[in-house]
Amino acid sequence: MSPRKQAEQNLKNAGYHLDRRGANHDIYKDDKGHRIPLKRHDFNDNDLKYINKEIKQNGGV
Repeated sequence: MSPRKQAEQNLKNAGYHLDRRGANHDIYKDDKGHRIPLKRHDFNDNDLKYINKEIKQNGGV
């Protein structure tokens, strides 16, 4: 699984849903109002680590 697809799955498992799509990022939002941008291009393992860190900081899984 690609790092971006894994990040999308992690966000969904943590209760985030797609709020809107931008030109360079997709914005995911949870019920508490926390938002996490998910970049569309050149996504790599370091970006996946960042997304996982943001999910943990916001009280996700």
